[in-house]
Amino acid sequence: MVTTYWRMPRIGLLMAGLFLLASSNTGRSEDDKKKPDPLRESLLKLNGATTEEIQTAKLRELVKDKVAAKKAIAEAVKMMKEAKEDPKPFNYNGTVILARAAHIIREHAAAERFYEHQVELATKLKSGPKILAGYEGLIDLNWERKQYDQVVEVCEKLVDLKAGEEVERAKPFIIERLIQAKAKQGKIDEALKDTKGLLELTGDAWYFLQLKGWVQREGGKIDAAIETYTEVLEKIEKEKNLKDDAKARLKDRVRYTLSGLYVENKDIENGAKHLLTLIKNNPDSATYKNDLGFIWCDHDIKLEEAEKLIKEALEIDLKERKKLFEEGKLTEVKENAAYLDSLGWVLFKQKKYKEALEPLKKAALDEEDGGHLEIWDHLADCHMALGDKKAAIAAWEKALKMEDLSKRDGERRRKVSEKLKKARTDASKD
Repeated sequence: MVTTYWRMPRIGLLMAGLFLLASSNTGRSEDDKKKPDPLRESLLKLNGATTEEIQTAKLRELVKDKVAAKKAIAEAVKMMKEAKEDPKPFNYNGTVILARAAHIIREHAAAERFYEHQVELATKLKSGPKILAGYEGLIDLNWERKQYDQVVEVCEKLVDLKAGEEVERAKPFIIERLIQAKAKQGKIDEALKDTKGLLELTGDAWYFLQLKGWVQREGGKIDAAIETYTEVLEKIEKEKNLKDDAKARLKDRVRYTLSGLYVENKDIENGAKHLLTLIKNNPDSATYKNDLGFIWCDHDIKLEEAEKLIKEALEIDLKERKKLFEEGKLTEVKENAAYLDSLGWVLFKQKKYKEALEPLKKAALDEEDGGHLEIWDHLADCHMALGDKKAAIAAWEKALKMEDLSKRDGERRRKVSEKLKKARTDASKD
Protein backbone atom coordinates (compact mmCIF):
# COMPACT_ATOMS: atom_id res chain seq x y z
CA MET A 1 0.00 0.00 0.00
CA VAL A 2 1.30 3.48 -0.85
CA THR A 3 2.38 5.03 2.39
CA THR A 4 0.65 8.26 3.34
CA TYR A 5 2.93 9.83 5.87
CA TRP A 6 3.54 12.85 3.66
CA ARG A 7 -0.23 13.38 3.32
CA MET A 8 0.00 16.18 5.91
CA PRO A 9 3.23 18.04 5.18
CA ARG A 10 3.60 19.39 8.68
CA ILE A 11 5.44 16.30 9.93
CA GLY A 12 8.71 14.35 9.64
CA LEU A 13 11.34 12.37 11.71
CA LEU A 14 14.40 11.22 12.98
CA MET A 15 18.15 11.44 13.28
CA ALA A 16 20.15 8.54 11.88
CA GLY A 17 21.41 7.73 15.34
CA LEU A 18 17.86 7.06 16.53
CA PHE A 19 18.21 3.33 15.95
CA LEU A 20 21.30 3.01 18.18
CA LEU A 21 19.51 1.63 21.20
CA ALA A 22 21.13 1.65 24.59
CA SER A 23 22.40 -1.80 25.58
CA SER A 24 20.81 -3.61 28.51
CA ASN A 25 21.83 -2.60 32.03
CA THR A 26 22.65 -6.25 32.69
CA GLY A 27 26.38 -6.58 33.13
CA ARG A 28 27.04 -2.85 32.69
CA SER A 29 29.46 -1.03 34.94
CA GLU A 30 28.32 1.85 37.14
CA ASP A 31 30.21 4.24 34.83
CA ASP A 32 28.29 2.90 31.84
CA LYS A 33 24.99 3.40 33.64
CA LYS A 34 25.84 7.07 34.15
CA LYS A 35 26.46 7.64 30.46
CA PRO A 36 23.70 9.41 28.48
CA ASP A 37 21.23 7.08 26.76
CA PRO A 38 21.85 7.47 23.01
CA LEU A 39 18.20 6.76 22.13
CA ARG A 40 16.95 9.42 24.50
CA GLU A 41 19.53 11.87 23.22
CA SER A 42 18.37 11.22 19.66
CA LEU A 43 14.74 11.69 20.66
CA LEU A 44 15.50 15.01 22.35
CA LYS A 45 17.19 16.23 19.17
CA LEU A 46 13.75 16.13 17.53
CA ASN A 47 13.05 19.40 19.30
CA GLY A 48 15.51 21.06 16.93
CA ALA A 49 13.69 19.95 13.75
CA THR A 50 12.34 23.40 12.94
CA THR A 51 11.15 23.06 9.34
CA GLU A 52 8.45 20.90 7.75
CA GLU A 53 10.94 19.69 5.17
CA ILE A 54 13.36 18.38 7.79
CA GLN A 55 10.54 16.85 9.82
CA THR A 56 9.15 15.00 6.81
CA ALA A 57 12.54 13.61 5.85
CA LYS A 58 13.20 12.43 9.39
CA LEU A 59 9.78 10.83 9.64
CA ARG A 60 10.32 8.84 6.45
CA GLU A 61 13.65 7.66 7.77
CA LEU A 62 12.13 6.46 11.03
CA VAL A 63 9.20 4.50 9.68
CA LYS A 64 11.42 2.49 7.34
CA ASP A 65 12.20 0.35 10.38
CA LYS A 66 8.97 -0.24 12.28
CA VAL A 67 10.61 -2.28 15.04
CA ALA A 68 13.07 0.51 15.84
CA ALA A 69 10.29 3.09 15.52
CA LYS A 70 8.11 1.24 18.04
CA LYS A 71 11.02 1.16 20.50
CA ALA A 72 11.62 4.86 19.99
CA ILE A 73 7.97 5.75 20.52
CA ALA A 74 7.77 3.58 23.64
CA GLU A 75 10.84 5.33 25.04
CA ALA A 76 9.39 8.75 24.23
CA VAL A 77 6.18 7.85 26.08
CA LYS A 78 8.25 6.72 29.05
CA MET A 79 10.10 10.04 29.04
CA MET A 80 6.77 11.91 29.05
CA LYS A 81 5.53 9.86 32.02
CA GLU A 82 8.72 10.47 33.97
CA ALA A 83 8.32 14.22 33.54
CA LYS A 84 5.50 14.57 36.06
CA GLU A 85 5.47 18.34 35.81
CA ASP A 86 6.22 20.84 33.06
CA PRO A 87 8.38 21.31 31.19
CA LYS A 88 7.84 18.06 29.32
CA PRO A 89 10.88 16.75 27.44
CA PHE A 90 9.49 17.55 23.97
CA ASN A 91 8.67 20.94 22.50
CA TYR A 92 6.16 21.49 19.69
CA ASN A 93 8.55 20.33 16.96
CA GLY A 94 9.42 17.08 18.69
CA THR A 95 5.81 16.41 19.66
CA VAL A 96 4.54 16.85 16.08
CA ILE A 97 7.07 14.30 14.85
CA LEU A 98 6.34 11.78 17.59
CA ALA A 99 2.56 12.11 17.20
CA ARG A 100 2.65 11.47 13.48
CA ALA A 101 5.20 8.64 13.77
CA ALA A 102 3.11 6.87 16.40
CA HIS A 103 0.05 7.32 14.19
CA ILE A 104 1.75 5.77 11.17
CA ILE A 105 3.01 2.69 13.01
CA ARG A 106 -0.41 2.27 14.65
CA GLU A 107 0.70 2.93 18.20
CA HIS A 108 -2.66 4.61 18.72
CA ALA A 109 -2.50 5.27 22.46
CA ALA A 110 0.88 6.95 22.08
CA ALA A 111 -0.33 8.93 19.06
CA GLU A 112 -3.30 10.22 21.04
CA ARG A 113 -1.05 11.25 23.92
CA PHE A 114 1.29 13.19 21.64
CA TYR A 115 -1.52 14.82 19.61
CA GLU A 116 -3.09 16.03 22.85
CA HIS A 117 0.27 17.41 23.96
CA GLN A 118 0.64 19.03 20.54
CA VAL A 119 -2.70 20.83 21.02
CA GLU A 120 -1.64 21.92 24.52
CA LEU A 121 1.66 23.36 23.29
CA ALA A 122 0.05 25.01 20.25
CA THR A 123 -2.51 26.67 22.52
CA LYS A 124 0.27 28.08 24.68
CA LEU A 125 1.94 29.38 21.52
CA LYS A 126 -1.39 30.94 20.45
CA SER A 127 -0.85 29.65 16.91
CA GLY A 128 -4.03 28.97 14.94
CA PRO A 129 -2.38 26.75 12.29
CA LYS A 130 -0.60 24.69 14.95
CA ILE A 131 -3.77 24.30 16.99
CA LEU A 132 -5.56 23.10 13.86
CA ALA A 133 -2.78 20.63 13.08
CA GLY A 134 -3.06 19.01 16.50
CA TYR A 135 -6.83 18.75 16.44
CA GLU A 136 -6.81 17.41 12.87
CA GLY A 137 -4.41 14.69 13.98
CA LEU A 138 -6.80 13.69 16.76
CA ILE A 139 -9.77 13.72 14.38
CA ASP A 140 -7.98 11.54 11.83
CA LEU A 141 -6.74 9.13 14.52
CA ASN A 142 -10.20 8.64 16.03
CA TRP A 143 -11.78 8.32 12.60
CA GLU A 144 -9.39 5.53 11.67
CA ARG A 145 -10.18 3.77 14.95
CA LYS A 146 -13.90 4.20 14.20
CA GLN A 147 -14.33 6.07 17.46
CA TYR A 148 -16.89 8.42 15.97
CA ASP A 149 -18.10 9.70 19.35
CA GLN A 150 -14.57 10.98 19.94
CA VAL A 151 -14.51 12.56 16.47
CA VAL A 152 -17.73 14.40 17.31
CA GLU A 153 -16.32 15.54 20.65
CA VAL A 154 -13.09 16.88 19.16
CA CYS A 155 -14.90 18.59 16.26
CA GLU A 156 -17.39 20.29 18.59
CA LYS A 157 -14.54 21.49 20.79
CA LEU A 158 -12.76 22.96 17.76
CA VAL A 159 -15.91 24.58 16.38
CA ASP A 160 -16.47 26.34 19.74
CA LEU A 161 -12.84 27.47 19.92
CA LYS A 162 -11.88 31.14 19.50
CA ALA A 163 -8.34 30.98 18.19
CA GLY A 164 -7.90 33.39 15.33
CA GLU A 165 -8.63 33.76 11.64
CA GLU A 166 -7.13 30.44 10.48
CA VAL A 167 -9.34 28.43 12.82
CA GLU A 168 -12.43 30.40 11.81
CA ARG A 169 -11.77 29.74 8.12
CA ALA A 170 -11.39 26.04 8.83
CA LYS A 171 -14.64 25.68 10.78
CA PRO A 172 -16.93 24.79 7.82
CA PHE A 173 -14.60 21.88 7.04
CA ILE A 174 -14.53 20.82 10.69
CA ILE A 175 -18.34 20.89 10.65
CA GLU A 176 -18.19 18.69 7.54
CA ARG A 177 -16.16 16.12 9.47
CA LEU A 178 -18.55 16.42 12.41
CA ILE A 179 -21.52 15.69 10.14
CA GLN A 180 -19.76 12.67 8.64
CA ALA A 181 -19.06 11.29 12.12
CA LYS A 182 -22.74 11.68 13.06
CA ALA A 183 -23.70 9.82 9.90
CA LYS A 184 -21.28 7.03 10.83
CA GLN A 185 -23.06 6.87 14.19
CA GLY A 186 -26.28 6.21 12.30
CA LYS A 187 -27.71 9.68 12.96
CA ILE A 188 -28.61 10.22 9.31
CA ASP A 189 -31.55 12.62 9.81
CA GLU A 190 -29.51 14.78 12.19
CA ALA A 191 -26.57 14.75 9.79
CA LEU A 192 -28.78 15.79 6.86
CA LYS A 193 -30.30 18.58 8.94
CA ASP A 194 -26.83 19.85 9.85
CA THR A 195 -25.79 19.58 6.19
CA LYS A 196 -28.74 21.76 5.19
CA GLY A 197 -27.57 24.39 7.68
CA LEU A 198 -24.02 24.21 6.36
CA LEU A 199 -25.25 24.64 2.78
CA GLU A 200 -27.26 27.70 3.81
CA LEU A 201 -24.21 29.08 5.60
CA THR A 202 -21.98 28.60 2.54
CA GLY A 203 -24.43 29.74 -0.14
CA ASP A 204 -25.32 26.24 -1.38
CA ALA A 205 -21.68 25.65 -2.42
CA TRP A 206 -21.07 22.67 -4.69
CA TYR A 207 -18.35 21.45 -2.34
CA PHE A 208 -20.71 20.97 0.58
CA LEU A 209 -23.46 19.67 -1.68
CA GLN A 210 -21.14 16.66 -2.04
CA LEU A 211 -21.48 16.18 1.70
CA LYS A 212 -25.25 15.85 1.31
CA GLY A 213 -24.71 13.07 -1.24
CA TRP A 214 -22.15 11.40 1.04
CA VAL A 215 -24.59 11.34 3.97
CA GLN A 216 -27.41 10.07 1.76
CA ARG A 217 -25.17 7.24 0.58
CA GLU A 218 -24.17 6.41 4.15
CA GLY A 219 -27.87 6.22 5.02
CA GLY A 220 -28.62 3.85 2.15
CA LYS A 221 -30.49 6.51 0.16
CA ILE A 222 -28.73 5.58 -3.10
CA ASP A 223 -31.22 7.10 -5.56
CA ALA A 224 -31.14 10.40 -3.66
CA ALA A 225 -27.33 10.31 -3.54
CA ILE A 226 -27.14 9.77 -7.31
CA GLU A 227 -29.44 12.74 -7.82
CA THR A 228 -27.34 14.92 -5.50
CA TYR A 229 -23.97 14.01 -7.06
CA THR A 230 -25.43 14.57 -10.54
CA GLU A 231 -26.36 18.07 -9.39
CA VAL A 232 -22.82 18.53 -8.04
CA LEU A 233 -21.44 17.58 -11.46
CA GLU A 234 -23.66 20.18 -13.12
CA LYS A 235 -22.66 22.86 -10.61
CA ILE A 236 -18.96 22.21 -11.17
CA GLU A 237 -19.45 22.44 -14.93
CA LYS A 238 -21.05 25.88 -14.50
CA GLU A 239 -18.50 27.14 -11.96
CA LYS A 240 -16.75 30.17 -13.45
CA ASN A 241 -14.06 30.52 -10.79
CA LEU A 242 -12.42 27.18 -11.56
CA LYS A 243 -9.61 26.74 -14.06
CA ASP A 244 -10.19 24.13 -16.74
CA ASP A 245 -7.69 21.59 -15.36
CA ALA A 246 -9.06 21.90 -11.82
CA LYS A 247 -12.61 21.62 -13.12
CA ALA A 248 -11.71 18.45 -15.05
CA ARG A 249 -10.16 16.84 -11.96
CA LEU A 250 -13.17 17.67 -9.81
CA LYS A 251 -15.62 16.35 -12.38
CA ASP A 252 -13.63 13.12 -12.61
CA ARG A 253 -13.79 12.73 -8.85
CA VAL A 254 -17.57 13.11 -8.86
CA ARG A 255 -17.93 10.73 -11.81
CA TYR A 256 -15.96 8.13 -9.88
CA THR A 257 -18.34 8.47 -6.93
CA LEU A 258 -21.32 8.20 -9.29
CA SER A 259 -19.89 5.04 -10.85
CA GLY A 260 -19.79 3.43 -7.42
CA LEU A 261 -23.32 4.56 -6.60
CA TYR A 262 -24.71 3.15 -9.83
CA VAL A 263 -23.00 -0.18 -9.16
CA GLU A 264 -24.44 -0.22 -5.62
CA ASN A 265 -27.81 0.38 -7.26
CA LYS A 266 -27.15 -2.61 -9.56
CA ASP A 267 -27.13 -0.30 -12.59
CA ILE A 268 -23.94 -1.74 -14.06
CA GLU A 269 -24.42 -0.07 -17.45
CA ASN A 270 -24.35 3.48 -16.04
CA GLY A 271 -21.60 2.61 -13.57
CA ALA A 272 -19.44 1.30 -16.43
CA LYS A 273 -20.31 4.33 -18.57
CA HIS A 274 -18.80 6.71 -16.02
CA LEU A 275 -15.69 4.55 -15.67
CA LEU A 276 -15.23 4.43 -19.44
CA THR A 277 -15.33 8.24 -19.48
CA LEU A 278 -12.77 8.32 -16.66
CA ILE A 279 -10.44 5.93 -18.50
CA LYS A 280 -10.74 8.03 -21.63
CA ASN A 281 -9.80 11.14 -19.65
CA ASN A 282 -7.09 9.32 -17.64
CA PRO A 283 -5.61 6.47 -19.73
CA ASP A 284 -2.79 5.92 -17.23
CA SER A 285 -5.05 5.46 -14.21
CA ALA A 286 -4.67 2.04 -12.63
CA THR A 287 -7.66 2.65 -10.34
CA TYR A 288 -10.20 3.26 -13.07
CA LYS A 289 -9.01 0.34 -15.19
CA ASN A 290 -9.04 -2.08 -12.28
CA ASP A 291 -12.48 -0.96 -11.14
CA LEU A 292 -14.06 -1.34 -14.55
CA GLY A 293 -12.39 -4.70 -15.09
CA PHE A 294 -13.56 -5.95 -11.71
CA ILE A 295 -17.14 -4.69 -12.15
CA TRP A 296 -17.40 -6.38 -15.53
CA CYS A 297 -15.95 -9.68 -14.34
CA ASP A 298 -17.99 -9.68 -11.12
CA HIS A 299 -21.12 -9.48 -13.30
CA ASP A 300 -19.84 -11.86 -16.01
CA ILE A 301 -19.55 -9.11 -18.63
CA LYS A 302 -16.78 -8.80 -21.26
CA LEU A 303 -14.46 -11.14 -19.35
CA GLU A 304 -11.55 -11.05 -21.81
CA GLU A 305 -11.64 -7.25 -21.97
CA ALA A 306 -11.92 -7.12 -18.18
CA GLU A 307 -8.81 -9.30 -17.83
CA LYS A 308 -6.89 -7.01 -20.17
CA LEU A 309 -7.89 -3.90 -18.14
CA ILE A 310 -6.90 -5.50 -14.85
CA LYS A 311 -3.51 -6.58 -16.16
CA GLU A 312 -2.92 -3.05 -17.44
CA ALA A 313 -3.86 -1.71 -13.98
CA LEU A 314 -1.34 -4.02 -12.31
CA GLU A 315 1.38 -2.95 -14.74
CA ILE A 316 0.68 0.78 -14.26
CA ASP A 317 0.49 0.46 -10.48
CA LEU A 318 3.75 -1.52 -10.25
CA LYS A 319 5.52 1.10 -12.36
CA GLU A 320 4.25 3.85 -10.03
CA ARG A 321 5.37 1.93 -6.95
CA LYS A 322 8.86 1.44 -8.36
CA LYS A 323 9.11 5.18 -8.96
CA LEU A 324 7.99 5.94 -5.40
CA PHE A 325 10.50 3.41 -4.08
CA GLU A 326 13.33 5.07 -6.01
CA GLU A 327 12.26 8.43 -4.54
CA GLY A 328 12.41 6.97 -1.04
CA LYS A 329 8.65 7.25 -0.54
CA LEU A 330 8.04 3.50 -0.27
CA THR A 331 9.94 0.95 1.74
CA GLU A 332 9.24 -1.94 -0.65
CA VAL A 333 7.80 -2.69 -4.08
CA LYS A 334 4.99 -5.19 -4.28
CA GLU A 335 1.91 -5.77 -6.40
CA ASN A 336 -1.39 -4.23 -5.32
CA ALA A 337 -3.39 -6.81 -3.34
CA ALA A 338 -6.76 -5.49 -4.57
CA TYR A 339 -5.65 -5.67 -8.19
CA LEU A 340 -4.24 -9.19 -7.69
CA ASP A 341 -7.62 -10.18 -6.29
CA SER A 342 -9.28 -8.69 -9.38
CA LEU A 343 -6.95 -10.67 -11.65
CA GLY A 344 -7.59 -13.89 -9.78
CA TRP A 345 -11.33 -13.29 -9.88
CA VAL A 346 -11.50 -12.58 -13.61
CA LEU A 347 -9.47 -15.75 -14.27
CA PHE A 348 -11.80 -17.67 -11.97
CA LYS A 349 -14.81 -16.36 -13.86
CA GLN A 350 -13.26 -17.75 -17.05
CA LYS A 351 -12.87 -21.11 -15.29
CA LYS A 352 -9.07 -20.80 -15.36
CA TYR A 353 -8.91 -22.03 -11.78
CA LYS A 354 -5.25 -23.07 -11.65
CA GLU A 355 -4.17 -19.71 -13.09
CA ALA A 356 -6.48 -17.88 -10.69
CA LEU A 357 -5.09 -19.52 -7.57
CA GLU A 358 -1.66 -17.85 -7.57
CA PRO A 359 -2.79 -14.18 -7.67
CA LEU A 360 -5.60 -14.90 -5.19
CA LYS A 361 -3.12 -16.48 -2.75
CA LYS A 362 -0.71 -13.60 -3.16
CA ALA A 363 -3.50 -11.07 -2.53
CA ALA A 364 -4.79 -12.86 0.58
CA LEU A 365 -1.33 -13.24 2.10
CA ASP A 366 -0.49 -9.55 1.79
CA GLU A 367 -0.05 -8.58 5.46
CA GLU A 368 -1.16 -4.99 5.00
CA ASP A 369 -3.89 -5.17 2.37
CA GLY A 370 -4.98 -8.80 2.20
CA GLY A 371 -7.15 -8.80 5.30
CA HIS A 372 -10.46 -8.47 3.51
CA LEU A 373 -13.42 -10.82 3.66
CA GLU A 374 -14.00 -10.61 -0.11
CA ILE A 375 -10.43 -11.57 -1.01
CA TRP A 376 -10.52 -14.66 1.23
CA ASP A 377 -13.97 -15.58 -0.09
CA HIS A 378 -12.63 -15.49 -3.65
CA LEU A 379 -9.67 -17.65 -2.60
CA ALA A 380 -12.01 -20.17 -0.96
CA ASP A 381 -14.20 -20.32 -4.07
CA CYS A 382 -11.11 -21.08 -6.14
CA HIS A 383 -9.95 -23.84 -3.78
CA MET A 384 -13.42 -25.36 -3.90
CA ALA A 385 -13.50 -25.24 -7.70
CA LEU A 386 -10.18 -27.12 -7.71
CA GLY A 387 -11.66 -29.77 -5.40
CA ASP A 388 -9.63 -28.80 -2.32
CA LYS A 389 -12.44 -28.64 0.28
CA LYS A 390 -10.06 -28.52 3.24
CA ALA A 391 -8.29 -25.41 1.92
CA ALA A 392 -11.63 -23.83 0.99
CA ILE A 393 -13.03 -24.37 4.50
CA ALA A 394 -9.85 -22.89 6.04
CA ALA A 395 -10.11 -19.82 3.77
CA TRP A 396 -13.78 -19.24 4.57
CA GLU A 397 -13.03 -19.59 8.27
CA LYS A 398 -10.31 -16.98 7.84
CA ALA A 399 -12.69 -14.75 5.87
CA LEU A 400 -15.21 -14.68 8.73
CA LYS A 401 -12.50 -13.35 11.06
CA MET A 402 -12.06 -10.28 8.87
CA GLU A 403 -13.62 -6.95 9.77
CA ASP A 404 -16.43 -5.61 7.57
CA LEU A 405 -15.02 -2.72 5.53
CA SER A 406 -18.19 -1.80 3.65
CA LYS A 407 -21.94 -2.29 3.99
CA ARG A 408 -21.98 -4.97 1.33
CA ASP A 409 -19.59 -7.01 3.48
CA GLY A 410 -22.51 -7.78 5.79
CA GLU A 411 -24.37 -9.56 3.00
CA ARG A 412 -21.17 -11.27 1.84
CA ARG A 413 -20.55 -12.48 5.41
CA ARG A 414 -23.98 -14.14 5.41
CA LYS A 415 -23.22 -15.90 2.10
CA VAL A 416 -19.77 -16.99 3.30
CA SER A 417 -21.35 -18.49 6.43
CA GLU A 418 -23.77 -20.45 4.26
CA LYS A 419 -20.99 -21.70 1.97
CA LEU A 420 -18.84 -22.68 4.93
CA LYS A 421 -21.71 -24.61 6.54
CA LYS A 422 -22.39 -26.51 3.31
CA ALA A 423 -18.69 -27.25 2.74
CA ARG A 424 -18.35 -28.65 6.27
CA THR A 425 -21.44 -30.81 5.79
CA ASP A 426 -20.15 -32.13 2.45
CA ALA A 427 -16.69 -32.77 3.94
CA SER A 428 -18.20 -34.81 6.78
CA LYS A 429 -19.88 -37.09 4.24
CA ASP A 430 -16.64 -37.81 2.35
